[in-house]
Amino acid sequence: MTRLFVAFALAAGLGATTPSPPAAAELAERYEAMGTMTVELGDETLDLVVPYDIETARAFAERRMIMGDFLTINVLGRTVAEDGTPGRPMAQVTMQERGDGMHLLSAEVFDARGYDSPLVMGADGGEGEIADFSLDGDALTATVEGTFLRVTDYADDPQVADEAQAVAARVEVSVDLPPMTD
Repeated sequence: MTRLFVAFALAAGLGATTPSPPAAAELAERYEAMGTMTVELGDETLDLVVPYDIETARAFAERRMIMGDFLTINVLGRTVAEDGTPGRPMAQVTMQERGDGMHLLSAEVFDARGYDSPLVMGADGGEGEIADFSLDGDALTATVEGTFLRVTDYADDPQVADEAQAVAARVEVSVDLPPMTD
């Protein structure tokens, strides 16, 4: 289940172009921000945007019922490239509601090491949990705390990388979710 949403991250990053480049760190006209994500990795901070692609009506955050019983929320935060398109590094957080509340399924940071060797929090990587969660209508705020570990062969057979060292992390998400999908 952890890698189920990697395909969402890969698909969300394809095909973004714009006719005229805007100022750095400003989304192109094709996109609007539907939220923000801040990732604190040790002493580094990534300020990310959760985009919405107006042309394709694609949200970079979603909620759906899995198997009819489990509310699952996935949010993908992206940096903004110089041309205004969603760029890398990017981070993804996937949460699932179970009988006793909302739980972290996984969090990934896709950086210069690529899709196959991300920093991971969850079943395949470091330990993490949801420290704060609120869903008021469509407005989601959540904080995830724990440690990331670098993994290799993430898409096929994830293993903690030989050189992996735990990196303390805090991820804050604030997004207006689109309507529920099946």
